[in-house]
Amino acid sequence: MLLRVSIVFVLLAAVLVAPFALRPTGDEQNLAGNGAEELVLISPHGESIQAEFGRAFVEYMRTEHNRDVVLDWRQPGGTSEIARFLQSEYTVRFENLWKEKTDLPFRRSIRNAFSDSSLDEAAKKALQDGWTQRLSTLPEEEELPVLARALFLESDIGAGIDLFFGGGAYDFGKQAALGTLVSADKTGMYGPAAIRDKHPDWFSDAALPQAVGGEPFRDEDLRWVGTVLSAFGICYNEDVYYRLGIDSAPAHWADLSDPRLFSQIALADPTKSGSSAKAFEMLIQEQIHARIDQYSEIEDTAVRNGWDEGMRLILKISANSRYFTDSSAKVPRDVALGDAAAGMCIDFYGRTFNQIFQSPDGSSHVHFIAPIAGTSIGADPIGMLRGAPSPDLAHLFIEFVLSENGQKIWSFRPGEPGGPTRFALRRPPIRRDFYTPENLPHMSDPDVNPYDLAERFTYRAEWTGSLFSPLRFVIKSSCIDPHEEQQLAWKALIDAGMPPEGVRAFENVEGIDYKTVSTQISLALRAKDKVEEVRLARELAATFRNRYLEIARKFGKN
Repeated sequence: MLLRVSIVFVLLAAVLVAPFALRPTGDEQNLAGNGAEELVLISPHGESIQAEFGRAFVEYMRTEHNRDVVLDWRQPGGTSEIARFLQSEYTVRFENLWKEKTDLPFRRSIRNAFSDSSLDEAAKKALQDGWTQRLSTLPEEEELPVLARALFLESDIGAGIDLFFGGGAYDFGKQAALGTLVSADKTGMYGPAAIRDKHPDWFSDAALPQAVGGEPFRDEDLRWVGTVLSAFGICYNEDVYYRLGIDSAPAHWADLSDPRLFSQIALADPTKSGSSAKAFEMLIQEQIHARIDQYSEIEDTAVRNGWDEGMRLILKISANSRYFTDSSAKVPRDVALGDAAAGMCIDFYGRTFNQIFQSPDGSSHVHFIAPIAGTSIGADPIGMLRGAPSPDLAHLFIEFVLSENGQKIWSFRPGEPGGPTRFALRRPPIRRDFYTPENLPHMSDPDVNPYDLAERFTYRAEWTGSLFSPLRFVIKSSCIDPHEEQQLAWKALIDAGMPPEGVRAFENVEGIDYKTVSTQISLALRAKDKVEEVRLARELAATFRNRYLEIARKFGKN
């Protein structure tokens, strides 16, 4: 009890001190007030990453370019909140541009069309055919969506932000398709494409491959580039496992469905956390691979059956969860405190809390494992936003992050030459050529080579990539919204000795099965009809809520 109280006070102190420890230094504050150049970044990255890269880049610009720079970090939330913010900002600015250029009303069809990548071919043709003349001569109604997309792609309107830094390849792919990320500014002098022209060796298979293990590491058109790597897995507290009488550490996603872990699993809301959604997708892909490898099913059948089996597993893991938090960082923290036995998280979160709670002998009660053949290695990217106010600074920041000096910030121990000064970020660099005998002794995790881990698992985007958003939707509707009723049903089954009939009823995935999700639900979400989307969500949640209540009534104690 005394140890637990001490740990709580340590964490509370860390929470109270962190904002002061991470405040700009006196020099940085002076720069902000003395006309220093400003680089604006929007990012889900935590304060430790912001602090270390902010310090390193300011120092780099001063010593290598004789320029004083200050970084302005914007953090509206996770990648989902960032996406909503960017969509709102670009919509407002495009509306002003549309009215200025056309003197036409900004109808809903135009609002939807300017960021619609399905219009790209027609828009590019319009750009070649003198589209500006069509805008000034009252074009036909059916031409307007294409001309709206052409106007946006040709424009340099911005959101007052230079860089989008941090998140997942899926989120950056969506922003690239929308047109908010660009490979270069209007001059062609600044941006990832210009960096490739200057450093072609950085973009080779030996350094930064196009893709590894089925995961994209950079955009084909260089609208975004990976900067660091991450894997998804399980953090767990060995003391809590011992208390629960579980003597084996988790090794697979399925281990989180153990009924002994009821109300002991920490999860993040996949509609708020892109990393959490990716972890759930990995779980489903693991099941599809298993259908092919173990049961020799043909691919189409394996995808259908693997999806359905994955959803059954997600229902049980959700039933074991204490909550679905908005913050993925809360998961390993609660596991470390003993408020949860295990949780799904990103590797560096798990490793960070392992280090925080290390004893003098190097042991720790907090551990992280990547499920065996159950997760891919994904890129955490950076991209320059359309209309960046300071494209030259954005260019230099991307170049710095991709350079060997930038890669050291991610992976070196604090105090090592070129490494971070205060915080070990515990992130594996994306540069394959960084893992050298010279660098390894300075790294926080010298035994972790993500390129070796990637050989154990291949992500197949054609299986579940198009269902990433529907996956978030169905988890919310079947697990998060009716979570209280779901737990009632699961607890009733546990107390009744897990009767097969009840378990089968609980595992009923009708409504979130592969056929329904890939057709009805997917089409409804693509229609972008919010009213219909809300109606569908309520209907699905009600179906599962009633199903759980019926199980609780039938198998619960009277």
